Amino acid sequence: MPDIQLGCHTIRSHGTSVARLHMYDWIILLFLAIVDGVLNIIEPFHRFVGRDMMTDLRYPLKGNTIPFWAVPLIAIVLPWVVFGGIYFKKKNVYDLHHGILGILYSVLITAVITDAIKDGVGRPRPDFFWRCFPDGIPKFDNVTTDVICHGEKSVIKEGHKSFPRSFAGLGFLAWYLAGKLKAFDRKGHIAKLCIVFLPLLVASLVAVSRVDDYWHHWQDVFAGGIIGLTVASFCYLQFFPYPLDADAVWPHAYFQQLADTQSNGIANSYNMGQTDIEIADGGHGAIALRDTSPILDTMESGRRGLLIVIVCIESMGSIVSIHSRPRGKSGNATLRATPAPRSQNCNISRQCELEEEEPLVSRRRGSEPGIMADSQLGCHTIGSHGIKVARFHLYDWIILIFLAVLYGLFNIIEPFHRFVGPDMLTDLRYPLKGNTVPFWAVPLIAIVLPWAIFGGIYFKKKNVYDLHHGILGILYSVLITAVITDAIKNGVGRPRPDFFWRCFPDGKPNFSNVTGDVICHGERSVIKEGYKSFPSGHSSGAFAGLGFLAWYLAGKLKAFNREGHIAKLCLVFLPLLVASLVAVSRVDDYWHHWQDVFAGGIIGLTVASFCYLQFFPYPFDADAIWPHAHLQQLVESRSNGNENSYNMGWAETEASHQGVGAVALRDTSPILDSMESGRRL
Repeated sequence: MPDIQLGCHTIRSHGTSVARLHMYDWIILLFLAIVDGVLNIIEPFHRFVGRDMMTDLRYPLKGNTIPFWAVPLIAIVLPWVVFGGIYFKKKNVYDLHHGILGILYSVLITAVITDAIKDGVGRPRPDFFWRCFPDGIPKFDNVTTDVICHGEKSVIKEGHKSFPRSFAGLGFLAWYLAGKLKAFDRKGHIAKLCIVFLPLLVASLVAVSRVDDYWHHWQDVFAGGIIGLTVASFCYLQFFPYPLDADAVWPHAYFQQLADTQSNGIANSYNMGQTDIEIADGGHGAIALRDTSPILDTMESGRRGLLIVIVCIESMGSIVSIHSRPRGKSGNATLRATPAPRSQNCNISRQCELEEEEPLVSRRRGSEPGIMADSQLGCHTIGSHGIKVARFHLYDWIILIFLAVLYGLFNIIEPFHRFVGPDMLTDLRYPLKGNTVPFWAVPLIAIVLPWAIFGGIYFKKKNVYDLHHGILGILYSVLITAVITDAIKNGVGRPRPDFFWRCFPDGKPNFSNVTGDVICHGERSVIKEGYKSFPSGHSSGAFAGLGFLAWYLAGKLKAFNREGHIAKLCLVFLPLLVASLVAVSRVDDYWHHWQDVFAGGIIGLTVASFCYLQFFPYPFDADAIWPHAHLQQLVESRSNGNENSYNMGWAETEASHQGVGAVALRDTSPILDSMESGRRL
């Protein structure tokens, strides 16, 4: 297909329909902009800064090498110029629209996450001393030893926003260029990587300038880079294929338009590809039609389509049947004609039908005969299948109880008491505070809240596999994470940031004359808890439960179904944002160092990912909406001969002349294909 034919999709011809399709995405984008504006207005958390903590906060107060107004130009406007240049050359409105919308979402989602964490953490900037004391005369509270600032209020407010710093826009542009340049087409043109990495280099230099200007610590720009790149990757993959794919040059919506055009029977050079026609004489003749369009082959991305056509040709008096083999195999469509009596009346109104194959469980109610309605999922209820499912997972529940007992034991035993000398108390003198998020609230946030969502979906769809696996999966996710976290806590024995006041509640330190180790005289249970800083249990537990929920919502919402409704990512990221705020509260309460919550979040997310994928397909899969067990039930039902609209799938129809004719059905269900390794039947 020549590139010049991409000009069929311009702003004038398709712009309105594309914008209307993504109307809600644009509305939610405005909402994100308002949220980010509010986060910039509110006062950030003012973290405790003692007299002994000023060592890394005395850097000079400088201006910005890259001013604030230049960041949108670099992260948004510059990529827009690239998108516009490619549009004026290729005239592909899908590429232009999705590039603009994708990078806006990438930047705004990152901005909301970043500013929410900034306000919650309240970490002082490296130049905080001169923001707080512009005259260079420090002042501290006599009781708490916290700073008493007398600088300009807006400057002090900005001084509590050090962590993190992000660069999402140029990360999105790097993905975009990798696809456009076909950087990974296996031809070995490694020079293309220079262009792909160029935006990342610019973003890195922007980040480095923040450290050079003493506006950020190195941890801030590192964490910000991770956040920005992660969000940019998700936003890019909402609209475009992986850069490794053969069709990475254009967005999913463009290829979907080709498939829709083909399905409407519009055969032209735009959508049909090369067609070979073979005609052989067989009575009145036999016709073979072979579709060799590579674009349409890759459009299906491994999904197999079946063309069922029964056309009566009155003038020829023949019954013609067309069969399309799976595209992943031969890619052929054959048209056979069988002679029929000239006197037979054929109904020309029977039209050719080209249907794009979808997962069996995702088709609309009553759309076609033989297609399962959503309400038919109700045949798998607690009453009908609950006992069977619970019995099948009996050992899983028993081991779950063992994990709960093991977690209880880890909370009883004494943790390792790490050495703490007189010179090591600088970062351990934070005030002793209560918990913003109490211990009893963590199970409610990480377990009960997801359970409520699982239950709501069950009462609507009546799928006991989904309910059971959601409940069991999140329990395993949280308990495995809790066991790992507490085992590491007891083994590491890292003191909490408020350890000084736990050890010496009267403020009078006492140390061994021989070893120099602390000799605590506080309450024993408080001291014991003071040696459990790394990793954070609140953080790992919240990310384990809410991370599982984020995966679950991604599957249920079909967030990665290539339709480009990027607003769904707001719901997917919402549990992760809540988990992040729970983690941030642990730093604000001085119960954990930032490394503790970072490690806890990584542990929780990793375990949640493994637990989710034990029960559910990847959210990128076409059948991600339901668990593996539900699809396996379809296979078992089919193997038992229950051929109904629930489990039968598609059929290939062959018609041959025997009087009026005979029809034979052959099952070619894609669900059964996907249940097997490599999607084989």
